[in-house]
Amino acid sequence: LGGVPGVPPGKVVIIGGGIVGTQASKMAVGLGADVTILDNNLGRLRELDDVFNGKLKTLYSTPATVEEEVIAADLVIGAVLIPGKITPKLVTKKFIKKMKHGAVCL
Repeated sequence: LGGVPGVPPGKVVIIGGGIVGTQASKMAVGLGADVTILDNNLGRLRELDDVFNGKLKTLYSTPATVEEEVIAADLVIGAVLIPGKITPKLVTKKFIKKMKHGAVCL
């Protein structure tokens, strides 16, 4: 994910800025990846920006933003959980079909 000299780093998109998303971000940033985290809580996005000291990008999660980021990603990590509810399906088959060849979605 971090690339080698002459190769750009992999683009990692993490949907959800909770505990799982934060830990995934730490791993990806540590590997030198280009990391973007999406969440619908602006307060949480501010916290993540502060914690990571600008080493990752934070974006407010909207259907259009999710589609745009997923299509451009090399690795997508879904880390959304709403306690007591069914996990929302934010990444559709349509988005996955548009992803680059070899991209991974977890």
